[in-house]
Amino acid sequence: MADKRRVARTSGRMIAGILGVALAGASVFAVGTFDLPRVTAAVPSAVITPTAADQARVCAGPLTQLAGDGSSNASSFVAPELTVGSESEPTQTPLSAPNDLAGSAFGSPLVVSEPTANGATTAALLAAAQSQSAAIDDLRGFAASPCIEASSESWLVGGSTDVGRTSVLAVTNPTRSDAIVDIEIFGEGGAVDAPGSQGVIVKAGEQKLLSLAAFAPNLITPIVHITSRGGQVAAGIQHSVIRGLTPHGVEYVTPTSPAANDQTLAGLVIAPNAPAVSDEDYDDNSPVLRMMAPGTEIAQVSVTFTPEGGGAAPEPLAYQLEAGMATEISLRTLPAGSYTVEVSADQPIVVGARTSIAVGDASDLAWFQSSTALPDDVMIAVPAGDTPVLHLANPGSRALTVRLDASTGDPLTAEVPARSTVAVPVSGGVSYSTSGVEGAIAQLSIVTPAGMAAFAVQPANPSATPVTVYPR
Repeated sequence: MADKRRVARTSGRMIAGILGVALAGASVFAVGTFDLPRVTAAVPSAVITPTAADQARVCAGPLTQLAGDGSSNASSFVAPELTVGSESEPTQTPLSAPNDLAGSAFGSPLVVSEPTANGATTAALLAAAQSQSAAIDDLRGFAASPCIEASSESWLVGGSTDVGRTSVLAVTNPTRSDAIVDIEIFGEGGAVDAPGSQGVIVKAGEQKLLSLAAFAPNLITPIVHITSRGGQVAAGIQHSVIRGLTPHGVEYVTPTSPAANDQTLAGLVIAPNAPAVSDEDYDDNSPVLRMMAPGTEIAQVSVTFTPEGGGAAPEPLAYQLEAGMATEISLRTLPAGSYTVEVSADQPIVVGARTSIAVGDASDLAWFQSSTALPDDVMIAVPAGDTPVLHLANPGSRALTVRLDASTGDPLTAEVPARSTVAVPVSGGVSYSTSGVEGAIAQLSIVTPAGMAAFAVQPANPSATPVTVYPR
């Protein structure tokens, strides 16, 4: 009987334990099933929209000719024509150029500036561009360039320091603080050890002219990376060619888009009257695409061409780029016409292109740069020239209806179908306030009896955007 009682007590304890576990499970289930009161508190925050900054553009100033004494001294010899587009009357402030031996006789580098209205959250629209023709014994051709925003970093894809080629690097500091500038130079053999290229001081309100050959002589395919501390700078290269005793062109090289995996050049012009190309190992009359992967990894690159206005597209190209090595790809087989060139890679790259046009028994050259998508409203300044063309590439999936309101003359409209490019003839010396261009890639090309020039229409730095602030 005692054993039976022990079994009964044990069984009772086991049953009670099982019932306890079941009740606990039911309680957990009930808590998970029924909504409990929630206690929350809103995080204090405020959305602040900063006032948009004043707008300023830096114009490179007149063409110059190196003194030829081994220094970076130069002399300007022709005054540029300036075109300015704005919503009001911008201020033009000349800057000094201490190593221009001609002083300001032919003009100076300029800052074109326009204040933004008090309290405005959208920056004023402003653009400026310059152009000029050269016709002296050892420098001839037509050059044009946009007036650009100063920045702390620029990539210049263009120029040459090979025999008969001259590249003058102009670094302009429009700010009130001295700039300390580092110049990295890459060529066909990779990065160049260039003594004296680091820590170059460019004083506030000054332009410093530097012979690229003094840092890196005998380079066929230079690519220059400019970074600055202190004041921001506007950088560019004046590239000229002379063969034997005959000058063969001059052009400005302005900054291309920052390094990225995808780059687009709109309106690359292969002229119908291109100069003859020799059978030498290298002839810079030949059209080329110059590019580099500035990182540490090999880049696999594909290049596609879209003819302007439609038509059969040339075969795409595929290349492998060694890291840090400036490389040129020949475009000699491209038929005459204008093209949008899209370059895609699995590593960030920088890109530019050069083409040439015959001018009598000589030639002139033009440098094209990649650019990024435009906002919906933008100001475009077209420099003086005989036949300027605005090339608009639409990489998007919807058509664009673009309107260009001219500072002088009738407005223009253009339909740009999805994934295509159109050419819009515009007037030299005129500015255009545009709308409907959001997402487009734009480039200007100009042909005159003296030669050809081109430059990308780069979007302005972003205006003020709302910021959410969380107080501590």
